[in-house]
Amino acid sequence: MQSVKKSATTVYDYAVIGSGLSGLCIANALSKVSNNVILIEAADTFGGQNRSIQSKVGPLNNGLRFLPDTELSQKAVAFLETLLATHLAPESLENPVVSFEAGGLKPFVGFGEKPPAFYDELSYFLNNRQLKLTLEPHEWTPILFNNYSGQFLPRSYVTKFQIENKKVTGVMVNGQKTIQATNFIFCGAVGDLKTLLPDDILSSRMLQKLSKNTYWTAVCLDLFHNHEVTVLPNLHVLNGTTEDELGPCLGSFLPANEINGQKIQCSQWISFVDNEESEDSEKAGAALKKIKRQIKRAYPNALENLIFERILIVPNHSGNGDLKLSANGTLPNTENLWIASPAMHQQKNILGALLQAEFILSSLGCHPLGTQVEVKSPDLPQERPTPDLDI
Repeated sequence: MQSVKKSATTVYDYAVIGSGLSGLCIANALSKVSNNVILIEAADTFGGQNRSIQSKVGPLNNGLRFLPDTELSQKAVAFLETLLATHLAPESLENPVVSFEAGGLKPFVGFGEKPPAFYDELSYFLNNRQLKLTLEPHEWTPILFNNYSGQFLPRSYVTKFQIENKKVTGVMVNGQKTIQATNFIFCGAVGDLKTLLPDDILSSRMLQKLSKNTYWTAVCLDLFHNHEVTVLPNLHVLNGTTEDELGPCLGSFLPANEINGQKIQCSQWISFVDNEESEDSEKAGAALKKIKRQIKRAYPNALENLIFERILIVPNHSGNGDLKLSANGTLPNTENLWIASPAMHQQKNILGALLQAEFILSSLGCHPLGTQVEVKSPDLPQERPTPDLDI
């Protein structure tokens, strides 16, 4: 990424708020049509939930990642390939979901009449066919970032939108600095709009909907086992036989690696708790304990002498972005504020992020799929340093 530093009075063509997957896709594409783009990020690095994590077994996805084999996924992959200028060679793999019942692993047949409250978040993963690509999600983000030619403003919390005559004129950053632009693309948590927008922008009905929306905090657990627990790559749904309010967990085992003569296998797991309830640390702690109980139930020796475990709590991971937008993806009562938050799309997870990014770019008149791009082999460019979590 190379860019010339702008002055404090610069009015950008586009200001993209949030450098997660959707924000990076949008900023990457817009910087091809304008040299006056700024990407604003609250964290100290780019990538959001899809940044790379360093571990003893090499770089990993920042939590469980999955791309179902559907027509929409194929469309999203074509869009992503254009942005990355790389063939991802999507391969459809049969990978039946399994659960542990009656002392053994069985094909998962559903939750019956009592699905968990976060069923919509789980259902995204419950496709028995998945797409495997030559690059993992954690490898997409550095390529998107390195090929982005605009400004990057990390450690910058957007605290307020400034709006005049139905147009956003600027955003206040860290409560003191104003970034001005002609167009603004918001890729953050939809619920944050309640406090970021002036009081007269959202109608009372829209505010009520935002307040009633349920957003989920992801409770993620990465385990590093000192032996190969299983060779099964299947996604596991584990819940136990006792009904409780916590709900099931999902997870899978990655292929084992031999390091210094020792086999090390990583498994990644996820469950969800209501955002409001997640403020109680005991709720997240209970979910983590249940994940471990169910893993031990299915694989009795899996938790013995663990090399390392990594806990990741992600507020506003997902949910229903029930906010009615204009046909072009702008927020009503504003003419130049596009909402690209993944929660706004009917699809979930990384698929929703890609499809919402594509929709917003199309609305902005930027059509990546209609451009001619030189496609290269999937060589990963050198990534800027990211925090080493010392796994």
